[in-house]
Amino acid sequence: MPSETSSTQSEDIQRLMIEAARTQLAAISAATKFWAGWAESADKYSQAISDELAKISEGGTTSKDVVGRLADLTREYLRNLAELPNTALRQFSGEIEKISKPQAKRTRSAKAKD
Repeated sequence: MPSETSSTQSEDIQRLMIEAARTQLAAISAATKFWAGWAESADKYSQAISDELAKISEGGTTSKDVVGRLADLTREYLRNLAELPNTALRQFSGEIEKISKPQAKRTRSAKAKD
């Protein structure tokens, strides 16, 4: 009987290790989603600021117009940044939910080609 207990313990440890690895992957995926969102938002913001500075240097705009547009761009950027933790949390929760569902056992086996 000791071998059955040992075998059960080994299977339990294996399942635990797999679950831990899946959780780590879900965390990495969420962190990646966060940083990718930040990079995208920062790129969009810097590009828009650059466009506004180009308009100023060309002399085709007034300072009042520029200040308003810069304020709008900054508000949009900050809203995007504030949403990033929620986006990452949704990503993490979705990944955890996927791995928490009991895995359906395969009932079909592959057929060999004739």
